[in-house]
Amino acid sequence: MLNTASQSDQIHFSKRRAINLESKQKIAELLKRKYGHIRTVMVDNSTTAIEAIKLLKEKKDVTVISFSAQIFQELDDTNITLVSTGGIYNERTRSFYGSLAKESIRKYNVDVALLGCKGLDITNGISDSTEGEANLKAEMSSRAAEVVVLADHSKFGQTAFVNFLDWDTVDCIITDQRPDEGWVELCKRMNIRLIYE
Repeated sequence: MLNTASQSDQIHFSKRRAINLESKQKIAELLKRKYGHIRTVMVDNSTTAIEAIKLLKEKKDVTVISFSAQIFQELDDTNITLVSTGGIYNERTRSFYGSLAKESIRKYNVDVALLGCKGLDITNGISDSTEGEANLKAEMSSRAAEVVVLADHSKFGQTAFVNFLDWDTVDCIITDQRPDEGWVELCKRMNIRLIYE
């Protein structure tokens, strides 16, 4: 298979997490305000999701399931119950992937799946840069009562390599600023809660 990922998708996790950091932190605050009650949650390996989950550190009655190795470092000194999917480790993304990770996700049912993405497109839906990660995110969405997409303003109107969610699967989008009217109309039409600062 030809590697069609762009150079920006090849950035190491430690550098990616600094990109649009203020926007990610805004999204994290909004998530905490709206979803501070969650008890069971699946979290992907996106830098936005990690900023969000860090704000739940003080909670004691939360179980977090993730294929991100970075999540475990961030939540190491908390009372949160952590469940790793296991799988093949990718140092560049600080996460696990493969069939073991996917099979592990299938065992659980959770209140919320928190998912980041590389692109949101009105026609094509929600996409990511690699097939392995996209497959795990899609599996997480199928195991959650509510699917919450975390995306800063730069992701709107973008399309990445692999689609992993259609709009009828999404319950909520949390972003850092009000998107264009076309997005507001889409969310109304698809009954998606749109939360922004």
